[in-house]
Amino acid sequence: MDPHDDGAFVNRGIAYRRAGDIERAIRDYDEAIRLNPRAADAFNNRGNAFRTRHEFDRAMRDYDEAIRLDPRYAHAYNNRGIIFLDRGEIDRAIADFNLAIGADASYANAFRNRGLARAHQKAFDLAIADFDHAFRLNPVIGHGMEYELALAERDKAQGRIDDSGDE
Repeated sequence: MDPHDDGAFVNRGIAYRRAGDIERAIRDYDEAIRLNPRAADAFNNRGNAFRTRHEFDRAMRDYDEAIRLDPRYAHAYNNRGIIFLDRGEIDRAIADFNLAIGADASYANAFRNRGLARAHQKAFDLAIADFDHAFRLNPVIGHGMEYELALAERDKAQGRIDDSGDE
């Protein structure tokens, strides 16, 4: 590994994070940032590591910095939107998912996550449309449990399902 290649540290950090070694991942992202303070991907990925450790404020700062460095960085908007969604800040989450989609219209995870946020708002038709779009972009992620729940909740809200317990 080239000790001056910030990208190599980012890639190794990703491998460490996937292997569950968050501390080593963060050390590699720190080194990548030291080598290249403008490495938006290093900030984004370090934010993911902090999010894994439930250090949401630190993750948010890293996502903000990644976005400041690269205002078209779809993954950073998506990741920040996930934190907003987890915090119950649905409108802010949707705004970030919209920015992610605006930066990369083929980013299936952003459509899926916006669908989740819209389901929280009980905007089931919009949620289902997002899940359908995510599925078209990437069949692996588009039609999961959340999609089925959105369909059921929409049908219940429209009176198509009687969930009173009566048979």
